[in-house]
Amino acid sequence: MQHLTQGTWSGLLYSPFGAQNATYTRAVIENITLITLILGYVNVQIGIIGDSLILLSGLVTLSLLPQLGRLNSFIVKDVLLLSSGLVLLKSNLHSHKAATLSCFASTS
Repeated sequence: MQHLTQGTWSGLLYSPFGAQNATYTRAVIENITLITLILGYVNVQIGIIGDSLILLSGLVTLSLLPQLGRLNSFIVKDVLLLSSGLVLLKSNLHSHKAATLSCFASTS
């Protein structure tokens, strides 16, 4: 059985790691993303990293659309994930900018 990502650039993980370890690697990356999103409530900079990882994850999955040949719930989920990541990133960048400006204003 051939995996879905064979012939795509995201299939590059399968050559050095094999199918099982490539899946584990993606799961670890997704769990790191989850942890950074949760920690983003406490630290905006970590949240920006999590938001960026969400965007990267969504783009990787959306790159599989030509491989699937049709729009299905697998892809729609990642369109929503990508949109959510953009909203979170905008919010965190705005909060980071406001915190930075208030820091400079208080030192002057």
